[in-house]
Amino acid sequence: MDTIPRLLIIDDSAYICHMIEQIFSSENIELRKANDGAHALQAVTAFAPDLILLDVVLPDTEGYELYHKIKEIDKNNASIIFLTSRDQDADVVKGFSLGACDYIKKPFHNEILKSRIQVHLQEKRMKDDLRRMNEEMADSMRKLNTLAYRDPLTGLYNRRYTEEQLKPRFLREPYDIVLSMCDVDNFKQINDVYGHEIGDMVLIGIANIMESSSSRMTAIRWGGEEFLLVLFQTGCEEGYKLNERIRRDIENFPFYSKQKAFHCTISIGLQRYDPQLSFVQNVEHADAALYKGKRSGKNCCLWYDGIQGR
Repeated sequence: MDTIPRLLIIDDSAYICHMIEQIFSSENIELRKANDGAHALQAVTAFAPDLILLDVVLPDTEGYELYHKIKEIDKNNASIIFLTSRDQDADVVKGFSLGACDYIKKPFHNEILKSRIQVHLQEKRMKDDLRRMNEEMADSMRKLNTLAYRDPLTGLYNRRYTEEQLKPRFLREPYDIVLSMCDVDNFKQINDVYGHEIGDMVLIGIANIMESSSSRMTAIRWGGEEFLLVLFQTGCEEGYKLNERIRRDIENFPFYSKQKAFHCTISIGLQRYDPQLSFVQNVEHADAALYKGKRSGKNCCLWYDGIQGR
């Protein structure tokens, strides 16, 4: 719904203020008056005008100086027209150089003043509409990017986020990074015994544990029941301890099906990020360590030992 445009007159002449009020008496415009700089600043804050008619000569300040003070506090980004009896070219140039949208000399023709004010109010409305559209578009883009980078089931980041946002960080900060490839043990059996809905709840629960484990960790759903954890600014010892804690927390966490508790475990393969290798190669090393753990009995954390193959 369209809002009523707001016009603020800053002029110490009661005659000028009354004349402008009469000009707009039949228009759908909300109007306020201020007769000096102090009251003008109060009105700017309380009234939030769309357009300001500002006299250059006021009892307590000069209009040019007041212009700067208005711009410091005006959150509505009002357009400002200087309205004055000064008619020297230098005054006009100064007004426009400050950023005023117009400069109207007294005495003025009523219909010309009315037309120019209406034009500037329309321009202000168009600018506000454009700004709102840009803000809405930017917000929509942020939401789309969030959706594009998030796994819809767990809410964790996905592979696209890794490719577009995370990998560039490896180039900027290639040291003290621990990669962990995690896989839910016997996940097919969980789905077969308890159903896919419970299987989804298991993935969500595990994702929550991972995501809340450390502020330095980025948790990614890699695919299916696999997760990739990335720890920045973390040495090997600390990285291992944190992954072990995650493994134990998941092992001890009770999941429920038909009011009966059951537990699940994960296997974790770790790789200290090697900047001499590509990101893909580092992930492959973590994956190799993971499957060594799977073959060794599952429910464990193992470092990559240089031996590839599952």
